[in-house]
Parts: sequence; C-alpha cells; structure tokens
Amino acid sequence: MKINKLFFCLLSATYCFGLHAQTDLRTNAYSIVQDASTDIVCTSPTDAVQKEKRVIEILNDKGKENANFVCSCDRFSSLRKFSGEVRDASGNVIRKIKKSELKITEYSAELASDNYYYFFEYIPSRYPVTITYEWEVKHNDGLIGFPSFVPQTNYNQSVAQASYRIVTPGDNSCLYRTINMQTEVSQQQTADGNCLTEAKVQSLPAINKEPYSPSLSDVLPRIYFVPRNFSFEKTQGSMESWKSFGEWQYRLLEGRDLLPPALKEELQKRAAACKTPYEKVATVYQLLESTTRYVSIQLGIGGLQPAPAADVHRTGFGDCKALSNYARAMLAELGIPSFYTVISTDNKRLLADFASANQNNHVILQVPLPNDTLWLECTSPDLPLGYVHHSIAGHDALLINPDGGTLCRLPIYPDSLHTQVNNAIVSLLPDGNAKIEVTQSSRLFQYEDNVGIKNVEPARQKDWLRSGISLVQAKVDGIRFKETKQKDPQLDISYTIESEQYGNRTGKRLFIPVNVFHKSFYNPSNQGERTQDIQINYGYLDTDSISIRIPEGYEIESLPKTADIESKFGKFHASVTLGEDKNIHIVHRLLFYHGDYPKDDYAGFSEFRKNVATQYGAKIILKKSEAPSE
Repeated sequence: MKINKLFFCLLSATYCFGLHAQTDLRTNAYSIVQDASTDIVCTSPTDAVQKEKRVIEILNDKGKENANFVCSCDRFSSLRKFSGEVRDASGNVIRKIKKSELKITEYSAELASDNYYYFFEYIPSRYPVTITYEWEVKHNDGLIGFPSFVPQTNYNQSVAQASYRIVTPGDNSCLYRTINMQTEVSQQQTADGNCLTEAKVQSLPAINKEPYSPSLSDVLPRIYFVPRNFSFEKTQGSMESWKSFGEWQYRLLEGRDLLPPALKEELQKRAAACKTPYEKVATVYQLLESTTRYVSIQLGIGGLQPAPAADVHRTGFGDCKALSNYARAMLAELGIPSFYTVISTDNKRLLADFASANQNNHVILQVPLPNDTLWLECTSPDLPLGYVHHSIAGHDALLINPDGGTLCRLPIYPDSLHTQVNNAIVSLLPDGNAKIEVTQSSRLFQYEDNVGIKNVEPARQKDWLRSGISLVQAKVDGIRFKETKQKDPQLDISYTIESEQYGNRTGKRLFIPVNVFHKSFYNPSNQGERTQDIQINYGYLDTDSISIRIPEGYEIESLPKTADIESKFGKFHASVTLGEDKNIHIVHRLLFYHGDYPKDDYAGFSEFRKNVATQYGAKIILKKSEAPSE
C-alpha cells in the first residue's frame, strides 16, 4: 500500500527534543538548516498551494547529500515554481539554478505509479557553501492530509530556525500532533473567517547516529497535520478518530469483492473435502500462492483503494491491497469472515489518539477462527500459513469493518523461539587444515532471514554461507536444504567447509578458533557520552555445538574456561571440554533479548556484547606431544 506523496512518513517515537537557544549548532553537524519555511493555503477542501523555502549550509563533504533538491509529485500535485542559488562562505553567489535544470524521473519500485520526482544534484567543490531552494506545489482533487513539519531531515543536521504556517477553511480546522518537539502550535481565526495554524522552532541540535539507537524517523522532531474532514477524489471522510477513518476506508472496499461464477465453482469444489474452517483457509491460501503474484500498483485513490477481486482473478497479479481483498472475497465465498487490515512495516506503534492515512503502508488480512486468529500475508503466500513475519510481528494495525476502524496489535513470538542451531564436526589436520561438516537449523525470524538462500544460484549460496564464517578462503560445498513450512517454520541447511588456515601453527603449538560461526557478531564501541536510548528490534537464541577431532601427534595445552554471563540484555553460556572420545566439545548458547532500554544502560550493554564476543573469539592451544624417551 502506498499513499499520496503529500505526506512524510509517520512513525511513533519516544525521544524528546526541546528548544535549545544556547546550543552550538556546529556540534556533530555536517549541515545546518539556517532557515526553513512552509506556507500552505487551502483554497477549498480539495485544493491547496504549498510554498517552501529552505536555506541550508553544507559544512563539509559528509553533508554533501543535503545539498540536493528532491520534490515528489503525483496526479494530485504539481510543481509550479522553483528557483535556487548557491553562495560561498563570503556570501557571494556562485551558482543560480533554474527550474529548467531540474531532472524528472518516473522511476519507482512499483509496476505502475502516479508518482514522479523532480530532482537536482549539486556537488560542492569547496566548503562551506549555503544553498537556498524555493519552490511552490499545487495540490488538487483532494486533501487527505497536509505536509508534516519536519525541520531536520537527516542525521548530523542542526536547525537554526524553521516555521510552518497553514490556512484552512474556518469550518474545517486542521488537527495536529507534536512529536519530539517542545513548541507551541497556535490556532486562530483570520479576519476573513479562515483558520490559521502556526508553529516555529529554533536551535535544534544535530542528531548523532549511534549503534542500536532508534531509527532516524523515530527521533526526528516533527509535527503532523491532517484536515478534520477531508475530500479526496470525490469521496469524503473524517480524521476525527481511527473509527471514522476506518469507515471511509471500508467504503472504498464496497463492490470490490465480486467473484466470477467459474471461480466460485472452483472454490466450492476445492473446499468440499475440507472438514474445518482452518482447512478452508489453507485451501484459499494455496490457491492464492499458485495463481497470483505480487506487484506494486499505486494507481487509484492515492494508492488506498484495492483493485476489484475480479480483476486480480483475470490478470493474476495485484499489490498488497488487491491480493488481501481478493483473499477476503474468496474466504467469504466459503463462509469464512475476514477483515481487511492496514498496518505499517516500519513503525510498530500507531498514534492511538491521532488518525492519519500515512501511518500505515501495507495491508494484510485477519481471519478470526473459533480456536485461533490467523494473520495472512497475501503478498507472499509462500510464507507458511499463520506465520507472522518480522516486519509486522508485534505491530499495531487497523481492522477495517462496517462499523469503522479498530486498533489492534499483532502477536509477537518470544525471543527464545527465534532459534539457530549449528552442529559441526571439525576434522583437524596437523598442518592446520580442516574439513568441517555442518548442519544448521533456523526457525521463525532466523528462518525468515535465511530462507532466501534457496532462491539464489549455487555460487551465491556459497558466498552467503561463507560470509558468516570467520575463516580465510573457506571452501563451501555440498549444500543441501530441507524446509518445513508450518506455522513455526524451519529451514535446515547442511554443507561442508574446507579450510587450509583453520589453525595457526607457531613452532610446536597450534592455535585454533573455538567458534567460526559468528563472524558478523557486532560489538559496539563505547564512543563518548550516549545521547539516545537503546533499541533492540530482534531477539533470538543461538546454540552452537562443535566437536573438534584433535590431530595425531598433538595434545591440549590450554582450553578456554567455562563461562556464564547474564545481564538484562541476555544470557550466554560457554563450555569447552575434552570428551571421553578424546575430542574437544564446545557448546555456546546465547539468548539475546529484544526491547527498549534507557541510554544510561549503554555501558552495561556494550560490556555484555564485548564479553560474548570475547568468548566467540577465544582460542584453543594445542601442542605437539613429546616423543616418548627410549
């Protein structure tokens, strides 16, 4: 699902910024927005003129991407005016930019879209430079939302001052919601009876990018605006609440669930042998998988209305809206009720007391069964039926029904169920060469991360596996897969590794790694004072069982000690022992928790990751056996 580009992306947030009149705007800054203004006049419920000015100082090469201009338009909007100029550090104009110099592209990831972009790329030859862009956009045929007030657009960008002004009809004032910004929003009636809404900010400090911090869109200071009542391409609706917005959304579905008689007959025939509602849902899901494919089509009412079910049946393709609506229609034919559900794959939380179309970007289907509630991802029916994938698990969503919209929350799996188990047997030779037999089993989110390996060519499969192994010039071969497609899906991969540098021989000693399967384990460094909270989006359980056959003529000199590490961020266990079979047996078990933590916990978080990384990177020392004396 896609929305009118009149919007910026809406995301929930928890980190607060205030006004910083005394802030040094150059601290952590690559660019400074010296002045930004947005001035919007709504001439009717369906039309508006948006005037923008942005003066930005580019301080160094790291901020050069902020020198570019981009303006998105679609069938509801058009760029009417544009001008730009560049000044050097002394204030001298060194470049004028005309509208005729802008490039236009209609490229997008969608098969069909109404969107197109004006852009201009400017690469400074020296720094600092100050660039001024001024432009005007005309919006027509409907206003379901207004541009957001987002003074900062990137990391390491500070703001000297910015303002936002919007005039709306007096009988339809705009609603607003402030996020991460401590500033007053004023609303007053103008002399001609319209409603004037204004907001201003000064001295916003640059946001420094930090590891394991909330995403940029979660921490940006911003204000969202929507019309209380809207008119959008000959439809009318209300943003008073999610319930009222859902009523409008439901009306977009009316008449779009009609199926051709031949398909109805096919559905009834397939369902004749089904004994339970679940089996009927599985039948529809299998039919969806075998007869349709996903393409992104952003035409129609701002990308918010699905194509008719009959069209999807005829063409064999559709976007998330169309495929979900198609599945809903087929389930209804079999007497199974389901609910069209809008959701975001980006932000987990919706603003419960502030409705807007652009808080969501995707559509799925809820199927409430007597003993379970299924969530159908209709754009990817190759995923197991009932599996809630990582991009939507635990996210807020809006159920669309005849009575309006109802907020709900999707389930999320416990961290301990996202497992990956590596079982490896290492045959080590005296020169440090080794052959390793590996079986890897991944479940749930870790299954989801790895299942794509089946669909790439063999050479890339080897690269995929090699990228996670801490061995130089490892040769991967003999790859085999076994996929278990169930509600808790699992992928088993077996393969072999050959390495000529598994052990490092120095004199009489052979230094060998304890665990080569966690090359990508990231240990963040503690760089100065932490400014943002910690956000861990992905919890999991990794278990490694490794058996190393000691080469002939060597004996153990040193083994890492058993370790148990526990903190609020997870648990780790490590044991390295000599078994009765004279092999070295290694067990590593890491349970890592997802969650949000205060920034004051960062030192402890970094220490936990460091200690785990140390265990993964430990060495076993073997030495040549002494020859028996005669």
